[in-house]
Amino acid sequence: MRQIATADPARFKPISILKPLKGTDPGLRENLRSFFEIEYPSFELVFSIADPADPAREIIVEMQRLFPEVRSHLVVGSVEVGANPKVNNLIKSFDLAQHDWVLISDSNVRVNPDYLKRLALQFDENVGVLTAVVRGSHADTFGGRLEATFLNTFYARWMYLAFAFDEPIVLGKSMLLQRSVARRFGGFKTLARYLAEDYMAGEAMQKLGFRIELLDDPVSQPLSGYRFDDFWKRHVRWGRIRKSQAPILFLFEPLLTSIPSGLIGAATLAPWLDLSALGFFALHLFIWYSADQIIERSLAGR
Repeated sequence: MRQIATADPARFKPISILKPLKGTDPGLRENLRSFFEIEYPSFELVFSIADPADPAREIIVEMQRLFPEVRSHLVVGSVEVGANPKVNNLIKSFDLAQHDWVLISDSNVRVNPDYLKRLALQFDENVGVLTAVVRGSHADTFGGRLEATFLNTFYARWMYLAFAFDEPIVLGKSMLLQRSVARRFGGFKTLARYLAEDYMAGEAMQKLGFRIELLDDPVSQPLSGYRFDDFWKRHVRWGRIRKSQAPILFLFEPLLTSIPSGLIGAATLAPWLDLSALGFFALHLFIWYSADQIIERSLAGR
């Protein structure tokens, strides 16, 4: 983690945080409170909801009353510019933001008070998007533990590998960029035609010659009260997004998980290593799950 206390204050440029919301996720009140409690020289919160009757509105107004010293706005109504409802919900906020540095942040993210400072220390004029790995936390249900397991192993592993092999992936839960640069590819309006607006924002930035950077440490997605139905629907949606982004890789994705890859290895590599098929499979699972434990514990700070 970079040293915040000794950082040059000039690095902490004003930031507009855009938070599109729809409905009330588990822990939404605590998630939003964490953004009002951020410690940063100059920032604003811009919340957006498409439906005036959205139940998230009540929680936003409550937080605004509790933290009147924090500059915040509520934008109501979306602009239909494409098939992606999140982007439609962001259009007004993106145009109304006061600052050039813009952070897109989903409603199910919870952050520490130094979150913006950590972002600012890694962001510079050569970075197109600064994103982050998402860590599942506060899981207290079966669905929550399943989601945390996937976030803290499968998704974290492939995101780190993607950056290691210079094929960076952007996640919309935490995206810091410059509006002035985003306007060069048409702004967020041009992303509304895609399901994965975050991934396409990264692609657009790279085509303009900018780097995609990964925050040194992850952001948290609390999963308290997360149901199995929530888990299933999210992974169906994420599967469709991955299929649209990389259809060939998606076709072979089942082979990249622990059991199928272990069975293939046992059938093809075990004789070369002078191991029985069962011995190879057991060794494979031990190494795989040990690696997952290392990733999961590092994300949790242990």
